[in-house]
Amino acid sequence: MAQIPAFVINLVRRPDRLARISDHLALRGVAFTVQPACDARAVPEAEIGRSVKAAGPLGALGLGDRACTLSHIWAWRRFLETDASHALFLEDDVYLAEDTLQLLADTGWIAPGSNAVKLEKYGDGASRLLLGKAIGATPSARAIHPMLSRHVGGAAYILSRRGAEIALAAEGRIRVPIDHLLFNGNVSAVARRLRPAIIVPAMATQRAYPYESDISQLGKAARPKGWRLVLRHLKRGYYEIRLAPRQILALVLGRGRLVDVIWQEVPDTPSHSGDASRSKGQ
Repeated sequence: MAQIPAFVINLVRRPDRLARISDHLALRGVAFTVQPACDARAVPEAEIGRSVKAAGPLGALGLGDRACTLSHIWAWRRFLETDASHALFLEDDVYLAEDTLQLLADTGWIAPGSNAVKLEKYGDGASRLLLGKAIGATPSARAIHPMLSRHVGGAAYILSRRGAEIALAAEGRIRVPIDHLLFNGNVSAVARRLRPAIIVPAMATQRAYPYESDISQLGKAARPKGWRLVLRHLKRGYYEIRLAPRQILALVLGRGRLVDVIWQEVPDTPSHSGDASRSKGQ
């Protein structure tokens, strides 16, 4: 079983961010390959549009979100040029847990058929997610659960070769940002095919540094007005409840449970790891 390589997505014009994550990954003992990001200020919109559409189930997509998604696509292609069976993909503002190097030592902890594993807990505090029964554990005894509800954030995740192929097959028809593409089955056929899992407690966060997104500087897509805004709310509402019958059935049958997932830098003891209600977070 081979080691899992890491790819860090970074804008060439942001060497400061590359220096920061380089120092952080050096502290964690993690080697990585830099994947130059798609710069929405330099790459023609027509080129971005060939891979990522301008609107979809969530409404219009900002140019920054579309360029970010294309950056991940480029990283997947580069991964498939290697002989590795799995790869870790990181955005350059991510902060990783102390046991990351153990995670990347080999692939033996990844359950057969797991094509996407999410390391990140997005946002502050705890996130209440509907998760399936644990299908395994990391080398440091964090639990791995199938995701039965959406959870955004695309700063740290592992794809298998098959997972990358599934995601790349959607290129040209992608209509949502990268995190929704991979981890929101309500709006993404790719996520439904990947059937992603998440590590609990989570091993990555974007909240360790001041928020300084390059995407936000490019502006969001224009907000509709009047009846178009009402239509967007109705459309988003539909997608929010689209998988509700399946999720309710999972709860009723005991196939899933609601879990408060937190980010935790230091792994807990084996007897406590994976129990987010008892874990200590940052």
